Amino acid sequence: MELMLHTLIIIFMIFLCSLCLFAVIVIARDLIRESNKGHKEEPVRPAPVEEVKALPIVAPQPEVKEPEPEPVAEVEPQPLPAPVPVEEVAATADDGNSVAFSTVTQTMEEKYAAMSSEYRRYFDDIIKHALSKEGVKEFKHNGSYDYKIGSYKVLRLMIKRSEIVCEFHLIDRDFRSFASASNIKMKSAATSVRVTEPAAVGVVKDGIDLVCTQIEADKAYKKELAREKRREKRKQAEAKEEQ
Repeated sequence: MELMLHTLIIIFMIFLCSLCLFAVIVIARDLIRESNKGHKEEPVRPAPVEEVKALPIVAPQPEVKEPEPEPVAEVEPQPLPAPVPVEEVAATADDGNSVAFSTVTQTMEEKYAAMSSEYRRYFDDIIKHALSKEGVKEFKHNGSYDYKIGSYKVLRLMIKRSEIVCEFHLIDRDFRSFASASNIKMKSAATSVRVTEPAAVGVVKDGIDLVCTQIEADKAYKKELAREKRREKRKQAEAKEEQ
């Protein structure tokens, strides 16, 4: 019984394989026919010849002259309006942390005339004391009066917001030595004093005295330094001669 069952299964499988082989042969035959049809060239048909139509003869048109442009009257250039002066802005430090800005539109003389009589007395007293120092010269500018001894700055006097402001450039030799040793350009900040009372006038006068004293000491120091350099050069020259 089992032998018959196996035999039937084998026969059924052979039948299926035969069907598949037949289907493959049919499909291959169709593909070959289609490819043979594609290779056949179609006959080339000649392109139709377009009929050439005769162009109509156009008679020449008379030349038309364009009208000449009318002369344009020359317009004389008008002078430009004068530039409006821009107000200069100056910054003044009220304290250590804040900065107030005020517009500078007046000269020092105009600001001086606008101050109270008391402030004008302060102003004159400070100038008188600065000019009493030996070698001090006055340089007047639009925004300040500068007082110098040679290239040394003694005092800068300004008027800001109807108040007197004085700036000193105290000589700090330690700072100068540090700046020269670092090979970097440095500038020490100026000491500023607002003069609003007689005590402030005294502080300004003391500041002028201090700066002048420092200037004399700095001059003496530079002279001694120059003498020392000359002595050193003489010593080196004598040493070379002995050799």
